[in-house]
This record gives sequence, C-alpha cells and structure tokens, in this order.
Amino acid sequence: MINIPTSILCRLGARSSISRSFGTSVVTKSEAKTPIQKFGWEYLMKQRAKNRPIAPHLTIYQPQLTWMLSGFHRISGCVMAGTLLVGGIGFAVLPFDFTTFVEYIRGWNLPCAVTAVFKYIIAFPIIFHTLNGIRFLGFDLAKGVDNIGQVYKSGWLVFGVSAVIALAIVINSCQNKNKAVKTA
Repeated sequence: MINIPTSILCRLGARSSISRSFGTSVVTKSEAKTPIQKFGWEYLMKQRAKNRPIAPHLTIYQPQLTWMLSGFHRISGCVMAGTLLVGGIGFAVLPFDFTTFVEYIRGWNLPCAVTAVFKYIIAFPIIFHTLNGIRFLGFDLAKGVDNIGQVYKSGWLVFGVSAVIALAIVINSCQNKNKAVKTA
C-alpha cells in the first residue's frame, strides 16, 4: 500500500482538480461553454417557464398505425424469443419434455373454447411477426414506401391477414379435436 503523508492529502482539499472531476456534469447558465449550450439552456428555461414538459411522453401523441405496428412487432419478437429461451431451458432442466407437457394439458379435457383462446394468443403474434417482418423487408428494399397511404394499406393488410390466418388455424385445430373425439 502506498503511504501518502496526511499533510499532502490535506493540501489537496475540496478545491483540487481531483475532487472537481467528481462533480456533477449538469451545465448551469454560468458554466455554458459554447453558444449551442447557452442556446439549449435558455430554450429549456423558456419551456419550464411555460410549464411545458422537458421530455414529451407518448401520451401527448395521437396513436398512429405505423408506430403501433412497429411497437407490436418488436414486443412480439421479444416475447417469442423470451418464451423460446425460458421454454428451452425449462425443458432441458425439468424431468419432462414438450410432448409430455402437451399430453398433460390435453389430459385436463378443457373445452375447445378455452383452448381456442390460448391457441389464438399464441398463433396471432407468430403470424403477425412473420408477415410484418416480410413487410419490413419490403420497406428495406424501398417497396411500398412511396406514400403514407401505401404504408397504411400494407399495415392494415398485415394485421387483417394475420388475424384471419390465426383464426383459421384455431378453427382447424378445434375441428380436428372434435373429429378425434367422435372417432374415439
């Protein structure tokens, strides 16, 4: 350990360059160093005087299809990735596999209406994320972005087609379940 005499430490006091470097980085009016910092500080003070929020929140904006679909695309991707991660680790650690888990749930003999809701909740995000991902790939190729009308039409199309396909999957699974029950 390095021995530094206390007389040296006392001379370094609160006014030293070492202690000043630990200070706050907030710029006050007297510390504005550039014209841009001065302009920014004055602008923020004018906004505060008018009782306006410094950082606007999403609640001040009118909801738009474009950012709602983009947000749902991101959220659905994160939820699906998290589900795969947790499910994969869970089935690797737990003493049963996915097939055993599905048979366990089937053993509850839930009505088709109950399972249909859960199947739709699972199917819709997967289909939406896939179709909207294809739509975004088109946007990356500059297809369908010539005007905002095309963007809205493709958004509604993806949303509607996703809902219809998810519904078709759920109806098909309920019909297959009913056929299996009748033949048994």
